[in-house]
Amino acid sequence: MNMTIKKVLVALSALAGSIFSANAMALTYYYTDWTSANPGGGTAQGVITLPDASTVGVTFDAIRTDGTHGSFLGVADASIWNPTTAYTSAQVSNASTFEALQLVGENNMTYRVTLSAPIKDPLMDVTTLGSSGIPATYVFDAPFTILSQGPTCCWGSGSLTQLAPNIIEGREGAGALQFDGTYSTFSWTMPNSEFWHAFTFGIRTTLAIEPDPPTNVPEPSSIALIFLSLAGLGIVRRRH
Repeated sequence: MNMTIKKVLVALSALAGSIFSANAMALTYYYTDWTSANPGGGTAQGVITLPDASTVGVTFDAIRTDGTHGSFLGVADASIWNPTTAYTSAQVSNASTFEALQLVGENNMTYRVTLSAPIKDPLMDVTTLGSSGIPATYVFDAPFTILSQGPTCCWGSGSLTQLAPNIIEGREGAGALQFDGTYSTFSWTMPNSEFWHAFTFGIRTTLAIEPDPPTNVPEPSSIALIFLSLAGLGIVRRRH
């Protein structure tokens, strides 16, 4: 084979491989640093810092059925996210190194997270949701996917079960849930209270950093061109 053609083939093959493998790599997520909390008043504030030093403000509210603020238990330190195997996967490379908010809630309490900027593919880590004898349920306003689950920090292994596209049930469950798409706010209700469970919130990127559609992802036509080039070089080689 002509050495020039061979080098081009190798380069094009490597490029094609990198394009298709990029989406299969575990990605880094950036989690909420809960900077202030008022458990009795049912509010908390935090910040997510991204690699470009931009930040996203995070506001949490616990709201009763009559619209007034409820309460939550408190703030747990970052050790609650050990072991990290419950929160990492083929899609997510890292767990949170920040605090978690501990929830109890009244029956049908609504929890709401509001972001200061539209974010993409948010991740919610939950831990100690429910107990072996008393399951606890979150009903979200958007569908999600369970990416991973595993043992809790302190009470062994339980389970998370997806009862519907937007409903999770925990029996001492711990794991990571992903909500695909772009969000500025989302919320969930808890039909029955349970003592206690915790969560935090992470993001992959923001809409400002990665617009829809992404500007740095090759179009299908570009990918097709790579393979046409490979095929064309193969034809040239055979003719010689």
